[in-house]
Amino acid sequence: MRKTKLFIKIICVLILILSTALLSACSASTSDSAEKYIVLIGEDPEITEKLSDIDLLVIDAEYFSQNDIARLRENGIHEIYSYINIGSIENFRSYDTDFEKYTLGAYENWPEEKWIDVSAPEWQACAASRVDSLVQKGVDGFFVDNTDVYYNYPQESIYDGILTILDYMDHTGRKIMINGGDCFVKKYLTAEKNVLIDGVNQENVFTAYDFSNDTYTINDKSTREYYTDYLDFAMSHGCTAYTLEYATVPAIRRQAATYAAKHGYICCISDNIGLCLEK
Repeated sequence: MRKTKLFIKIICVLILILSTALLSACSASTSDSAEKYIVLIGEDPEITEKLSDIDLLVIDAEYFSQNDIARLRENGIHEIYSYINIGSIENFRSYDTDFEKYTLGAYENWPEEKWIDVSAPEWQACAASRVDSLVQKGVDGFFVDNTDVYYNYPQESIYDGILTILDYMDHTGRKIMINGGDCFVKKYLTAEKNVLIDGVNQENVFTAYDFSNDTYTINDKSTREYYTDYLDFAMSHGCTAYTLEYATVPAIRRQAATYAAKHGYICCISDNIGLCLEK
């Protein structure tokens, strides 16, 4: 009988561990009442049945159907944002070859991507079409990536091109979160009277990822302070601040979560740069 009880206890513990592992890719801050924010843009619709009770989930909804989005809501996902890349083109997208002539240069550390001229009307029309498709699927907002194109190509035409795309998104009534893009965002929040963005997300505020060695570590103090100042600046202009950290060591994950909570950031901690549930 004792052996049976012990076996049952072991099974229960294993079930608990496996259930927790499904969300090991990301975790919110240290408070139970904190918003549960999870970024899984590396996942496909198979995750639909694995997720529940999340305040804000970011996926690449290009690969999800309208029914998939509805199913996520049924599972208790309160808000669903879709990843959308507006500043570079990825060679695995169906439309990549149509815009090769608008590319500006190589994207460091991401060989499948090239920076693109966001001032080109043809690219803006493509972005608008993708926005429309995502709206039809039922997403609540956009996780807008690669406005860093303005940092790499700091021209007024590039800045205005980003604004044109954001303005189109805003007219859909969906929320807008900018991922990275601190150079663009700081100018935007300073110069524009009508702020269209609702939040900013910054990767690797507390943590760091070494592409050359494929290692996860802690950011240096100066970089950490720079991004902290940036997020605080965004918050002072009415934006919600999110952080996306990458760490595999439990102690570093806890430190990153504590750091975010201390500064009032909503934090997701992933154990892999691919933003999947498992490596």
